[in-house]
Amino acid sequence: MTTEADDALRRRRERGRRSQAGFRKRQAEANEQIRDQNRRLKSAIEKLLNTARGDEHPELLNSIFEVAEVAGIDIQRPTQKNTPQPRRKHANGNHQILSYPPDSEEDITVSAATGDFVRNPDDQVSLGSSQLPPSLASSQRLRCGIWLDHQHYMRVSIPPDDILPYVGKGAKTFAGILFWSMMDHSQNKCTREHTEITTLIRRGLRHSKVTEGWAITYIQAMVEARQEYRQTGSISPQYASAAEPDLGTVMHERIKAEYHAQGKDPDQWLSAMGIEKRIRSIVDNDAFAILETVARGGGNPFLRHLFEMTKCKLSESCICFGDGPRWSVDVVDRLFLNWVHTTFGLLRSED
Repeated sequence: MTTEADDALRRRRERGRRSQAGFRKRQAEANEQIRDQNRRLKSAIEKLLNTARGDEHPELLNSIFEVAEVAGIDIQRPTQKNTPQPRRKHANGNHQILSYPPDSEEDITVSAATGDFVRNPDDQVSLGSSQLPPSLASSQRLRCGIWLDHQHYMRVSIPPDDILPYVGKGAKTFAGILFWSMMDHSQNKCTREHTEITTLIRRGLRHSKVTEGWAITYIQAMVEARQEYRQTGSISPQYASAAEPDLGTVMHERIKAEYHAQGKDPDQWLSAMGIEKRIRSIVDNDAFAILETVARGGGNPFLRHLFEMTKCKLSESCICFGDGPRWSVDVVDRLFLNWVHTTFGLLRSED
């Protein structure tokens, strides 16, 4: 009898242990699921914060930053400018003359009879069309809000120094094709699977104290400014601060000085022009012409595919030197020597 009781007690204890182990396993899985959801939620909020430029509607910005604070993301809110209000100066007959602060909005009516602009202050009492003079009554459907920005049509026509080798005819060279492909990759224009852009940007900035504090949105503005110049030959005012002509050159010199101070050789990092120069040193002119044809979209389809894959790998392994992306010599040799050998192996087999 005692043995049976002991066995029953042992079985109960064993069931209890299994039950507790199952509960702990389910609890750990649930906790891991919650942590994973929190990570993905924070990642999504960080992407939203990196996308915000600070010029969105104030209520939208406040909502974004409130969500970030609830999620425990430490971020400083941008200061919002107060909306300017019209100030009454004096009256002139039946028409009030108003003074507006710079960059304010005015509600303007265009008179259909005279073609003149008529200001309509917000605090003016609205009148029915029957109470207005005929010239104003006929223009009611033409009311519109106009933002008068004196810089709106002032575009920058001087390109940043760092893209000079890659514009015009330079865009069609081997180096130019590589450079603009990296710009396209940084704007998610490649349809292949890649590491998240914000992660790649952070990775490309952290190698130097000169760049590690740069905001992701500033890098995106630099890319946008260069893409805009490539497409239109000028840069809009909103990106002008990220397109100073000598900005890239100055930052590059500062990074080189930092590398030298740390005993590192900055020449071991190649720009797109440096990659072209290195490949030209390996093959003769006729051979390079074949490679450049493939880069431009001609030649063997398989070689073109290999070149596209090489560009994708380059986009995952570059760092920022202030004047554009750069790659270590080892990475360049590993990626391009394989492509060059494959190219000439196929050419020999075709012969």
